[in-house]
Amino acid sequence: GDRVFNTCVLLNRSGEIVATYRKIHLFETSLDDGKVICESDAYEAGDAPAFVDIEGWRAGLSICYDLRFPELFRQYSKDGADLLFVPSNFTQQTGRDHWKVLVRARAIENQCFVVAPNQCGENPVTGVISYGHSMAVGPWGEVLCEAANDATVLTATMNPAEVTAARNRIPALNHRVL
Repeated sequence: GDRVFNTCVLLNRSGEIVATYRKIHLFETSLDDGKVICESDAYEAGDAPAFVDIEGWRAGLSICYDLRFPELFRQYSKDGADLLFVPSNFTQQTGRDHWKVLVRARAIENQCFVVAPNQCGENPVTGVISYGHSMAVGPWGEVLCEAANDATVLTATMNPAEVTAARNRIPALNHRVL
């Protein structure tokens, strides 16, 4: 048709596509400066979570605005995810107030690692400024690494035993009622 999907693609070490996820929740808002973002003008929404087993990890994929919908991440944890990917383009405005707390919340409530790269800089077409501050967070909510608002490479060490330890320390996932 005339619209595309905003898609997260996960590659293995050999460069082969092992998972694709089509963004379910499309972002629509008016920024403080009057700019309007309406993803549904250009994108079609996806309709299903995407899981993958890769290098001993059970991972769930999402994109940006999905971060605000904890039920998606709860589905991932119910299905055994211990690693969540959230590539994003949070704006300077929403990122400053919500980015770090939401990434940490998804890690804590699902007792998973979260890898959350976020774009930085100004979009030359729209003028919208992205927040940056890519980060990786552990299952206890600890920030393992965080960028500033510039292009950089981050490295984090993630040990699956930390997921087990967090889940044993507070077995909240076992206490779910709903």
